[in-house]
Amino acid sequence: MKIISNHIVEAIALVIAVSNYRHIKNSRYIYFIPFLAFVLLGELGGVYFSSPHTLNAAKNMHIYLTITLVETIFCGYMFYHIIQSERMKQFTFIGSSILVSLMTVWFFFFADISVLLTNTIGITGFFFSCVSCFYLYEQNISSDKSEENLVKNPDFWFAIGVLIFWVTCTIPFILYFFLSKNQILIFGVPLYRLFPQVFSVVLYGCFTTAIILWKKYPKLS
Repeated sequence: MKIISNHIVEAIALVIAVSNYRHIKNSRYIYFIPFLAFVLLGELGGVYFSSPHTLNAAKNMHIYLTITLVETIFCGYMFYHIIQSERMKQFTFIGSSILVSLMTVWFFFFADISVLLTNTIGITGFFFSCVSCFYLYEQNISSDKSEENLVKNPDFWFAIGVLIFWVTCTIPFILYFFLSKNQILIFGVPLYRLFPQVFSVVLYGCFTTAIILWKKYPKLS
């Protein structure tokens, strides 16, 4: 089984989260531990079932659908708690709930989900790109937050990681069939695979930074 960059950064983030358990155990950041563990195992399973000797497209697709579903729950929960606007909280909750409901239906009632998966990931990416942009906008217009404090805020790094990852990965997933049909590759790797692998380093690097900063920053709710 091939170990790639995203597996390494996911494992590092998980180790950092576990090592900081005593600092995050009474906060919402404790959910980083089961989340990162699930994503790492899921990603390893996805690579295993896509390898030639165990090729199983159906299992592979459903694994990545499940990972996306868990990511949606986790990010939706985190943004719901860090966003101040009540209307945006409701928008985040309703949007996340709709996405989770649709993905649950795809998982249990559809055998071939290749089209549904790529479209769902694209829509999920667009949704969380908008939500993270709103959070960053909300933080910037808050008069009681200086630029220095914002950079030291762990939630800022969480949101930045989500924004960079999904902005860069959403378009390749939306254009999945065009890119795969025309064999558009970089370094021999399709864009819809290359971008998530490369920008996972940014995503989980930002998550790691957020976890480390949590113990140094005044505790958030």
